[in-house]
Parts: sequence; C-alpha cells; structure tokens
Amino acid sequence: MSVAVHTGWYLLAFEEELAEGLTPLRLGGRRLLAVRDEAGVRVFDGLCPHRGAALGHGGKLDGDCVICPFHGKRVALGDTARRWSVAEYAVERAGAAVFVRLSADDDRGFQRTIKEVADGNLVVGAVIQPVAVPSEYVVENAFDAEHFHQVHLVPRVIGMRVAPGPDGELAIEGEFRTKAPPWERERRLDFASRFYARAFSPSLVVTELGTADAPYTIITGAVPTSEGCVGRVAIALPPERAEALDALVHGARYAFEQDRVVWDHLDPGAPQRYDAGDRPVLAFRRFCATFGAVAPPGASATTGTGGAA
Repeated sequence: MSVAVHTGWYLLAFEEELAEGLTPLRLGGRRLLAVRDEAGVRVFDGLCPHRGAALGHGGKLDGDCVICPFHGKRVALGDTARRWSVAEYAVERAGAAVFVRLSADDDRGFQRTIKEVADGNLVVGAVIQPVAVPSEYVVENAFDAEHFHQVHLVPRVIGMRVAPGPDGELAIEGEFRTKAPPWERERRLDFASRFYARAFSPSLVVTELGTADAPYTIITGAVPTSEGCVGRVAIALPPERAEALDALVHGARYAFEQDRVVWDHLDPGAPQRYDAGDRPVLAFRRFCATFGAVAPPGASATTGTGGAA
C-alpha cells in the first residue's frame, strides 16, 4: 500500500533501532536505507535502481557503495552521477534521535531549533509505539487544548494561544496548573508549568515544558505506515537534571498510552462537528495543508542535500 510522504521533517528512528552498517527503514510507502558508522548516520533511498531489490535486506556495505543482494550491482550511496546509485537525504541528529527530510525545502526552522535543543542537553528515546491513526493525529494532540483535561487529567489549562512562527512553523503557548511532579521538592497542588509547542511539520512537534529553572523538552514524531503510524517520543533535559530522567520517561510512556486508548479506536472518517474549543486543531490542520507530497524516486521531485549527522 502506498502512503504519501510530505515535504517536511520526520523523527525517523532512535539510535537503538539502527545497527552498525546497514538498517532498512520505511517511511510511508518509501523504503529507506540508514548507514551508521563512526562518522554518524546517513539516509538513502533503499531500493536498488536496477530491479527494485531492498538494499537493506542482504546488501553488503563496500566503501561508498552497497552490493545489491539480488544481482550484485555496486550501488553508489548518494553519487547520482554514477549509473547505479541511490539518492541521499537530509539528516539531523539530536542525541538518540535521528530526523530525516526527503525534500529540499520545508525546513520551517527545524534544523536551527533541534541544534539548540541538542546543545548541552541529554536527548533520549522514551516511546516507540505503533498507532492506528494517521501520523498527523499524534502531532495534532499538542494543539488539542481540551483533551489535556479529559485524557491526561490536567486540572487547569490556561491560555493555549496559537500563532505562526517566523519560519513557517506553528506554535501554541499556554500553561498547565497541576500537582508538582515527583522530582520537584515542593509538592504544591497549583504547580505552574509552561507549555510551548512548535510543529515543524504535520509529523513533528517540539514542546517545552517545566519551569524557568527546571525546563525540559519533549520531541514527538510519527512515521506513517499502511496501518496508521509509528509514534516516537524523545526527551531532552540538561545533564545536571538527569535524576528526573526516569520519571520523565515514565510520564511520557504513561501519557502516550492514555492517548492510544483514544487513537486506536478513533474513526478518522467520521463526520466532524467543530466548536470554539477546536480552533487550535483547525489551525494545525490548515498548517498541514501547506506541505506538499514528495514524489517517488525517479519522478520529478527535488531531494534534500544529505550529509553525515
């Protein structure tokens, strides 16, 4: 089944999912190939241009080429001037998280932002879970202000103002009032946590939470599949706050499972009747409509400029 891939960024995988050498990956209807070595991670089209064999299943890395497991063709990695070659795509890396973009445009400020997040922070993977809804629903949750009280039992949600960012991203900002988290010494019932989420594509959102003296960041992404998507959540926080990491990972997993109860039984094709509380969601859907679809390899598509992360 062919699943469309948009022109923006994806959280493609965590480091733990990538073997040394070659790892086959899927992004929507696309087969990709990750190459991991001491220099970093690079991502390429995953099909041999000769007869369509999956290079990540039985292929052998040989310098700047992969030996195809079907007919033994030497397929160049990224050197499209050669007869047998596969295109390379733009990659960004933040700790354990690997991001990819299959187009030359629609960065929307993500590369600068993820470098800022990675600078001086631990970035670890917390969630890898299949979900039975389109990938946009996972990111849309950040803009669904009303669900935080109903699904996640946040006592009070304040503000939640939506505005476009300077690079074409979409931001929503507000405040959560909750009981203090376990890593805070003072157990106040009216603990204020900033909520500032920025969607950089229909499948990727970066959310800043916590207080000014104890911030942390949640990176949520979803990769489309024929059955829905695979959701991934990463957590970034300063090394000096590493004692809070286990609790944050546990909280991210618990919150994701709360959402899955809804997602896995939701009917995306059901009639939609919006009200005033859905304005942030509708803003996110308009944002999604500004992204194009990436054409398959060989079609008249422009690919990104790759490089080691």
